[in-house]
Amino acid sequence: MRKESRRNGTSVDLSGGLLRKVLVVDDEPDLADLAVALLGAHAVDAAVAYSAHEALQVLETDKEIDAVVSDVMMPGMTGLQLADAVREMYPGVKIILVSGYMHASLLVGRERQYLFATKPYQINTILGLLHS
Repeated sequence: MRKESRRNGTSVDLSGGLLRKVLVVDDEPDLADLAVALLGAHAVDAAVAYSAHEALQVLETDKEIDAVVSDVMMPGMTGLQLADAVREMYPGVKIILVSGYMHASLLVGRERQYLFATKPYQINTILGLLHS
């Protein structure tokens, strides 16, 4: 199931380009919905997916998504696997991984590098990464 948060149909200007929409991916619906609401409160349009597989379906149909904020630890396809798939299929989409169970140092040495925030995070941290 997908939800969207729209704020007057406007886009948020980010350094390096215009952000039309962020896809939040988390298997914990309360956390995903809260992130979408907080992004919306900061005038960022957001959609939500509750699994990595659902996220890939959303990305296939919604061409306005410019960034994905995904939990790492999810059943089935993990956030890292999702990030690798998104990077391969949609190279222009910014990827931010979030986790309360892994440390950013675990991403060091990987062929593909991703932005990372630890849970619990403040929405300003995510907004800062989106602007980076």
